[in-house]
Amino acid sequence: MSEAASAPSGATAIVGSIDKASPVPFYYQLRQLLERAVADGVLSAGEQIPTEASLCERYDVSRTVVRQALSDLERTGLVTRLKGKGTFVAQPKVSEFVAQSLTSLHEDLSTRGERLETKVLRLEVEPVSPHVASMLELPESERIVLLERLRFLRGEPLVVTTAYMPYSISAPILELDMSDRSLFETYEQELGLKLHRGSRAMEARAATTEVAHHLGVPEGAPILAFSGVTYLDDGRPIEYFIGLHRGDRSRFETELFRPSGTADLAAARAAHVAR
Repeated sequence: MSEAASAPSGATAIVGSIDKASPVPFYYQLRQLLERAVADGVLSAGEQIPTEASLCERYDVSRTVVRQALSDLERTGLVTRLKGKGTFVAQPKVSEFVAQSLTSLHEDLSTRGERLETKVLRLEVEPVSPHVASMLELPESERIVLLERLRFLRGEPLVVTTAYMPYSISAPILELDMSDRSLFETYEQELGLKLHRGSRAMEARAATTEVAHHLGVPEGAPILAFSGVTYLDDGRPIEYFIGLHRGDRSRFETELFRPSGTADLAAARAAHVAR
């Protein structure tokens, strides 16, 4: 009987075998086989990996070997292990590039050939809260324009974004259709403003009931909160924004540069402390 014919259902599609004479650890060989199956599309995103028992029988290895291989794959983000359900090929995460350039999510993904779809949840005027007033350097008697949107990528909800903008500057946005616009491009092309710099912060949070509903995740699921203030060339803040990203579908990438001298290093440390 052939190896494929005797293999348990679900494991037969994975090509290759473990070389028992090789000095390469069995778990590493199994990990490579599974990685190749994912890369070649034999195992697709969201598909369940064969069970531990199935892999043990298919490759004639111990459960310790299988668990080590799966743990390594989980650590690298290639698979997700759900207690009581099994191990699944992880959904690909959408990378956002965090660098010294000031770009929006819309602009960032557009340069990579991706298209965001947007549902406007709220576009309205409201009194400014003490926290938002502080972030936008506004008196608490001011009003703001609030724009909340749910952004989709490839038909799947990815992030809920909320932008708080001074009414005195951004009131014309209330008359625009913001379901297919970059907010940064709107500032520059529609309002004639010049963006100059921005501050950014990121932290982990648990999804509230409302956010979980919008993003299609369980309440309390981990999300990535990306927030900051964007400034005009005259130093005025134009927006305070919060982006609540699905933790299972998002990651952020950046480039780091070593300060060239003692003065630069001191400046970098001072900036970090100031945050």
